[in-house]
Amino acid sequence: MHALTRDQDPAQQPDFLIVGGGTAGAVLAARLSESGRHSVMLVEAGVDTLPESTPADIRDTFPSSTLNPAYFWPGLEATIVAGERPRPFPQARIMGGGSSIMGMFALRGLPSDFSRWAESGASGWSWDEAVRFYRKIENDPSRADNHEGTSPIRRMPAQEWPPFVSAMRDAARAQGFAYVPDINEMPGDGFFAMPSSRDADTRSTSAGCYLTSEARRRKNLTIVANTHVTRLIFDGRKVVGVESRHDGSVCTIFARRVIVSAGAIHSPALLLRSGVGPAQELREAGIEPVIDRSGVGRNLQNHSYLFFALTLPRGKRLASHLRRFVVAGLRASSKLPDCPDGDLLLFTLGRVSPRGFGTDVAMVGSALYSPFSKGFVKLASNDPLANPRVDFRMLDDPRDAPRVVQGARLAEQLLRQSGVAACYSEAFLLPAGMAVNQFNRPGLAGTALAAGARVALNAPGPMRRFAVRRAFGTGRPLSERHGSAGITDDEILSALAPMGHPVGTCAMGDLGDAKAVVDTRYRVIGLENLYVVDASVMPVIPSANTNLPTLMVAEHAAEKVLESVR
Repeated sequence: MHALTRDQDPAQQPDFLIVGGGTAGAVLAARLSESGRHSVMLVEAGVDTLPESTPADIRDTFPSSTLNPAYFWPGLEATIVAGERPRPFPQARIMGGGSSIMGMFALRGLPSDFSRWAESGASGWSWDEAVRFYRKIENDPSRADNHEGTSPIRRMPAQEWPPFVSAMRDAARAQGFAYVPDINEMPGDGFFAMPSSRDADTRSTSAGCYLTSEARRRKNLTIVANTHVTRLIFDGRKVVGVESRHDGSVCTIFARRVIVSAGAIHSPALLLRSGVGPAQELREAGIEPVIDRSGVGRNLQNHSYLFFALTLPRGKRLASHLRRFVVAGLRASSKLPDCPDGDLLLFTLGRVSPRGFGTDVAMVGSALYSPFSKGFVKLASNDPLANPRVDFRMLDDPRDAPRVVQGARLAEQLLRQSGVAACYSEAFLLPAGMAVNQFNRPGLAGTALAAGARVALNAPGPMRRFAVRRAFGTGRPLSERHGSAGITDDEILSALAPMGHPVGTCAMGDLGDAKAVVDTRYRVIGLENLYVVDASVMPVIPSANTNLPTLMVAEHAAEKVLESVR
């Protein structure tokens, strides 16, 4: 990489400089360079993933990449519930961003999500508008009117499900939950095969699906990896470029327009470091404000979840050759006052590790998918390389904790049904944050752990339960063949953890709304030639894992940005 200066030929300045090659940034780079009329530079802090040499752990249809620390921002932490100590919070730092490391759930959300966006000031949004772009993205051959979009989506056929999932489907039906063949086309409550961002043997990433070999051959597209943008450069209130760090050197890149696509944690952090945000807070941090925008870093939302782990006897497991993760889901409505329908999600995981013991354990997750609690992202210091302070403040809103408990109780109720209980040996409520990476370790230590886990998980009952308690710190089983024990509401709430779905910190809204950060064309309000396009612009978190909605937002933004420069 070489530095560009303002004294150079203006033709060397890209028309669009995109900061962040994640889920949204890769889409933007492909779409904005597509016509050949605009020069585009994409700058990514992490490593690139070339089509011909994408690492095997990213291609894998089991999310092995989430176990690789090289793909994440180092040292990032977040406070989950007010008053608690921060915990590690992984966020992707690699080409493709979250799409390269996430669990591959491919959910659209609900029509009410986009009505709430419009009600929040993001005028023009609706379910029909969102679906127009979803169909541009999705390549789902199970759909009769498949539009063969950019990103493959598949579902695991029921004949491949492990028996506990089939039994949960039957138990859910007995409680009035119908089976839904396509939850994206028929949004609402019900049990469904989970749509997954993959084809038969490869994960669908925005890098792989958009930054193809053909796209990379375009003369008007430049891709620069391993380059951390630390500050926006302004001339008055007009953005003119960025300051970045590459191989230990400070580099300046000037551009006609800058699009920030660094995600809901790092996009607001970049704006704040650059003087865009609450003026008083910026001054206290030693940063001179460029513009006072009080909403930058506020409105942080995320989904919360907890897990029940199931030890499975032989003959009741996912087939060992299947490199699969999520199997099926159940969308449900709490029906509590002032809460939207479809606010709860249960989901089943058939494998917890890429190693041999991975199918000996399964998990049932319970998540709150329409939370009301909001937190913030703030600067911890004015050091451009310091991680920001992230505080989710989950459970701050009094409507959230009762629904977390209700979702867990629904999972508990299904797990206790005789047909489901016959499919597993024990079910444990896992401690907070006990996700896939806790079942795995790298290198020789990981190999030894996997061998020990396989022995322990297939040992007689008392030894197996002892090993599980020692490994994961869980107490008594929720349910087992010879009896069961109840769990308290406090135990449920203490098991809560955040998903990797932060949104809302650069929210879209009306020009007159002091808390809005971008307008409906993704332009930062009050500034020139500066855009934000990623999950941070979502004013309300969708009732879905955020990868597919973020792809949809990026496609929508590409159209709006191109319209604004014609």
